[in-house]
Amino acid sequence: MSESSKLFNQFNDNTPARLRFNEIHYVIRRRIALLQLPPGKRLDIDQFAEEFNVSRTPLRSVLQRLEYQGLLVTRHGVGTIVTELDFEHLNEAIQLRMKLAELIGELTPRKQVTSQISDLSQAVNRLKMIRQKVDLEEFARIDIIVHECNIGLIGNRHLLQAYDDLYYRTARMWFYFLPRLNWKKEIDIFINDTETRLSSLEMGDIKAFGYMTRNAVSASMIRLQHLINV
Repeated sequence: MSESSKLFNQFNDNTPARLRFNEIHYVIRRRIALLQLPPGKRLDIDQFAEEFNVSRTPLRSVLQRLEYQGLLVTRHGVGTIVTELDFEHLNEAIQLRMKLAELIGELTPRKQVTSQISDLSQAVNRLKMIRQKVDLEEFARIDIIVHECNIGLIGNRHLLQAYDDLYYRTARMWFYFLPRLNWKKEIDIFINDTETRLSSLEMGDIKAFGYMTRNAVSASMIRLQHLINV
């Protein structure tokens, strides 16, 4: 079970139907973020129903939630498709995500950080392994791991859901432009950012962790700006 699913399950009913809903939602949303389901891709609902061994009804509920989160759109006569990258709206979402990151260490943060320390350490090691050879999907997977460390520190359910939604609204923009950036430079920046946040957790300073996360998001947007404006 994903880290985000575990966290959300603490705040919701744990019926089998709800647990299954959360897992299917997580899998499809992750595929959209990883660009395995790229912008403009039309979804085959019957294929998903067969893959997850569910009827169309619960699957449509998952897709409706993803549509509400801005990742899908249903068009008459076309079907359900992955939304295109709308950079104006995504930039607004990024700005809000940055403000919410500052609250990670302020609104009832979780005190147990052992799991996050372990996961961030592993993330750094995995980043070092791909520095010499471009692996876009592995980079994206590691970024999701770091994100799940972020939300694993959030104890406020409303902040948790809002920050998680904003991450998945915006992350694919970063992965979309990554091939046009300097690979080794981006890996080195990611390693440095992750090691810095890791140090803050080892010192028990979750508030600093939140501000470091905000700064990392801000810096990434600055590096993308020249590509977005083309």
